[in-house]
Amino acid sequence: MNSLQKTVAFLLVIGFEKGSKVMDLMDSDEVKNIIPEFGNISGLLPNVQENVWREFVQLGYKAEMNPVETLYVLRQLFNGGKISDKKNKRYWLA
Repeated sequence: MNSLQKTVAFLLVIGFEKGSKVMDLMDSDEVKNIIPEFGNISGLLPNVQENVWREFVQLGYKAEMNPVETLYVLRQLFNGGKISDKKNKRYWLA
């Protein structure tokens, strides 16, 4: 999975309510970059959900984080910058 796909998968894993609050904090370019990926992800297998969850926990995510803190963790996949469709240099677990 690429970073955009992992971002979308994570938003799905954390649930609609929290995921939508995180997306409300994104700027319009970030939203434009991830929206197409929602259509590319069809049914997340349990092992994929576990892998995505584990990766974000390794990045510092905790379930009790508020949306601002969660967005900060999401942006770690993009070297701490805005969520982008540009290739980045970090490599993470699939």
